[in-house]
Amino acid sequence: MQVAGQLGLTSLYHYQDFNLRSADDHVGRLTDILKNHRIWCSNPASFNDPWDCKPYFNPSLLDDPQVRAATAEALISTRTGGADLNHIDERLRMSPDFLKAAIQEYSTHMLGFIASRWGVYCLSPDPCLTLMWSHYARDHKGVCLGFAVQNTKFLLAVKVQYQKEYPKLLLHDPDAHALMLAVKSDDWEYEQEFRLICPRFTDVRASPLIMDGNYLPIGATDLTSIVPGCQIEDEAI
Repeated sequence: MQVAGQLGLTSLYHYQDFNLRSADDHVGRLTDILKNHRIWCSNPASFNDPWDCKPYFNPSLLDDPQVRAATAEALISTRTGGADLNHIDERLRMSPDFLKAAIQEYSTHMLGFIASRWGVYCLSPDPCLTLMWSHYARDHKGVCLGFAVQNTKFLLAVKVQYQKEYPKLLLHDPDAHALMLAVKSDDWEYEQEFRLICPRFTDVRASPLIMDGNYLPIGATDLTSIVPGCQIEDEAI
């Protein structure tokens, strides 16, 4: 996975609506960025791509004995419990049908886990994409926020991969979690998306992208521009 800092980007942009009468408090969110220097991150469960952040570990891949053995060990490593669960570990290792059922259950579990574990802030390197203005900024009535990349948290924005087919996820693959969170159908390739993938809580690895509630704190000077849409209402300016 490539990140914005590796690609030498200087700015990234976030398209959003700006409706003075919105129930989603568009004014409040923009004011919050300016006053409190933080951005509101989306819940991945709300994304409109049926692939996006909705992993599926295809059990048919377990017909390969090597993949099956590696998957069993990876699944065993995720569980908590003591020696009383050793018999389950043995079934995962010895019974292909039991392992396939467990992987199906794990796929379902990950849907809820991802939503509870991460927030996402979506960005693009281009502030002039007509379809982005149309789809995410209320038909050019919203705004596009520009953020500095260098020496900011936006250096860590991951470049989304676009694929024609859903990736074949393997639980033992060290890149599996990255693929879960940063792969979309190529129908969305026009977005040129980057995204900040922000943990909601700490674990054994510290992260500069740790959220505070639903917000990611950013630097006071990270927001560098606010571009109004060409059809924004006069009263919103």
